Amino acid sequence: MRKNIFLAAVACMAFFVANAQSVSGDVQTSPKVNKYLDYNYDKLSVKERKPLPFPSLREADAVYAKRMQRVIDVREKKNLPLDWPGNPLWRVLRNNIMAGEGKGYGKLKAYKNDSMGSLYTVGDMEKKGSTPITMDVIVNPDYPDFTKSIDTIIPFEWNTVTRYLISEEWIFDKQRSAFFPRIIAIAPLFIMKRSGVDLGEQMLCWINYNDFRKIAINEEVFNRSNDAERLTYNDFFEQRLFSSYITKESNEFDAAINELPEFKDDPMGALYESERIKDNLFNWEHDLWEY
Repeated sequence: MRKNIFLAAVACMAFFVANAQSVSGDVQTSPKVNKYLDYNYDKLSVKERKPLPFPSLREADAVYAKRMQRVIDVREKKNLPLDWPGNPLWRVLRNNIMAGEGKGYGKLKAYKNDSMGSLYTVGDMEKKGSTPITMDVIVNPDYPDFTKSIDTIIPFEWNTVTRYLISEEWIFDKQRSAFFPRIIAIAPLFIMKRSGVDLGEQMLCWINYNDFRKIAINEEVFNRSNDAERLTYNDFFEQRLFSSYITKESNEFDAAINELPEFKDDPMGALYESERIKDNLFNWEHDLWEY
């Protein structure tokens, strides 16, 4: 009797040990996949964030407003986090714009202009920025000298985007005594080429910033100070951590600085004008107060 009890106990122990080993083996052979890098702990702070709504603003309280556009160049040292290989801005925009069917719209809607009245479909964006070419194709392998010309396109490479146009409005709210900017839309810029001819820089599309904030709050951007406290793209834009220069101020011609007659052939003059506009914003707020 004692022998039977002993054998049963040994069998139970062997069963539990085998199960423990299989579970342990499952844990070792099924590591978690991290979107950015391997860490010693689960990173949830960015994934669980929600965008905070902007403070309410009444028309009666907005006693001053100025609409302008500025360019962010990711090749500048201060803007290098936007081109961080782990999660560059162009990839965040592309993945969300293209997340949909050809005749539908992506998770991020792509607008044709900054008034955001009409939209590009996913199919339109697949062709946008692409380069049309003509190729000679062999029709029959037995007769390689006989070819047929077909028209095709080289898809646009989003990783070539290095500049972004920001449309924003500077507002003075008398209720809160605050002078602050509100970003309205973002547009990636690219160089249009046709038949090898450079047609200049153009906007790929416009993206509503309010829509972008809902995605940007959960997308990491590199933090130079601390790897344990990753910033999000929402932090980067809301805290104005980027470097930029003004290219357009609202005017009666609705023209950019370099399109105005006095600066059309004077790039240095256009740059000085950009700095003058920036100083005017600072001085306008400064002159509101007495010391």
